[in-house]
Amino acid sequence: MAQMIRLHERGVRVFAGRLYNHDYLWFSSNEISKMSTTQPFLHNYALCYALSQRSYRVCIGSTPKYVEDMAGEFRAMPLYATPAHARSVKRTTITFNAVDSLTLTTGNSKAMNTPNLGKRVYLNLVWEPHGAQRPQLGYEFYAFTFDDYHLPSAFRLGKKGSPVRVRWEELPEALAVFRDQEQRPTHVVNPLDVSGQLVSYDPVSVPPHLLLRTVTLKRDWFVLSDKHTVHVPKSVIVRAGGPL
Repeated sequence: MAQMIRLHERGVRVFAGRLYNHDYLWFSSNEISKMSTTQPFLHNYALCYALSQRSYRVCIGSTPKYVEDMAGEFRAMPLYATPAHARSVKRTTITFNAVDSLTLTTGNSKAMNTPNLGKRVYLNLVWEPHGAQRPQLGYEFYAFTFDDYHLPSAFRLGKKGSPVRVRWEELPEALAVFRDQEQRPTHVVNPLDVSGQLVSYDPVSVPPHLLLRTVTLKRDWFVLSDKHTVHVPKSVIVRAGGPL
């Protein structure tokens, strides 16, 4: 008999979200020489903080403590989100003149104040035309809420506080099912959320650590609803009182 957890009976609701950034979105996904590029992937930790209306946490030391956060900070949040991915984006490249904060010059030479040019690749604004029946743009992800937390539809994201808007669709009466066989989630997966076995994946290098797209899992928990195949993070299973 298949193992099942009726998430809705344990105060857990599941939503499919489509996020639109209403301003240029920039963070350093990778940086080579003086070129900084933003990939169209949003880490789920950033989404959790933003959707919970939290801006930062206080920590000691210079090393991130994600394992401790899973047991502490994130457990105190009223939701948990998956990473987000936009399948179609446009970019803008901005050239800037870097200024050394110590010498207040723009070059490396002590004798000549020459330009020190760098580039940043931003993700352009994204929105859907009014009345669009089948939205294709935006960043797709899922969110699990606890204790009837009301997800915001408009908030700010990232260090630069880019304004974003999300359209939510609830998956009714979500049922988590344990699957021995292989399943491919319809979203990007954080490897720290996996309690089962990874079969195949395409790694994406996004700070603070890599994410997995086109991933195949087995012996893990999923919510199957129409076109959605949602991997249930192990932290959500723990909060729902289920076994790992």
